Amino acid sequence: MTPQTLLKLLILAGVVLVVIAIGLRARLRRPLLILRRPQLALRAVLAMYVAMPLLALLLVTLLPHRPGVGAALLGLTVSPVLPPWAKKGAALGGNADYVIGLQLLSCVVALLAEPVMIAVGARWFGVETVLAPWAVEKVLLATVLLPLAVGLGLARLTPQRAPRLAALAERLGGGLLLAGVLLLLALQAPTILGAIGQGTVALIVLLVGAGLLLGHVMGGPDPAFSRPLASATVSRHPAVALVLASAAVPQHQPTVLGTVLLYMLTALLLPIPFERRRR
Repeated sequence: MTPQTLLKLLILAGVVLVVIAIGLRARLRRPLLILRRPQLALRAVLAMYVAMPLLALLLVTLLPHRPGVGAALLGLTVSPVLPPWAKKGAALGGNADYVIGLQLLSCVVALLAEPVMIAVGARWFGVETVLAPWAVEKVLLATVLLPLAVGLGLARLTPQRAPRLAALAERLGGGLLLAGVLLLLALQAPTILGAIGQGTVALIVLLVGAGLLLGHVMGGPDPAFSRPLASATVSRHPAVALVLASAAVPQHQPTVLGTVLLYMLTALLLPIPFERRRR
């Protein structure tokens, strides 16, 4: 087994455990809020899968960037929410009902949005994208749907032990995920640095900053909805984006990987001052 495979398994194990912990902590005793209030779902879809992709298309069309950067950013804007994001969504004031609803909604809508973006890429940029069968679905199943279902199921079967199991899964998963991400950043530092230049950083900062604003506006006046939606709008699944962008421009895979990692760092760091001021 290669070091790269071990690193992927380390990160995957961390993600799975953190998502299981999210499911264990959720207390869903009635239908999800986005089902009871469809306007919340509509606002989220418009922000995440209409406005954000259109903005990305506009930016990559108008602004200069190196080959591969545009494919990575467009892939990110039609990817679902980052798997461990629900914990951050709750910390921003969203209740578990709304946060888990956003997570699941993003998985469903992403599967519909991705073929549209592939068609747009072919027509607009002349890029043909050929995905392996069930490539995206396998990623979503392994990193979001199955672990979340396990967590929710355990919480229902053993409600008394759920808090302790959640704390254990969160500590272990968080440690594995942190170690994996730090190792990944260290190993891929040359790739990240190689993606910088020709307007890449400015393009990413503009996209993340505008995405945060879009989420806040579309979330409405209630911060319990606007803050989590703003965060979800920019917190996208890097593995899905890599699958999409690498299939579109396989000749630019190092730039695609570097761009996705740069985007993830920007989406993590850029909102921090704003989120701290709002809490």
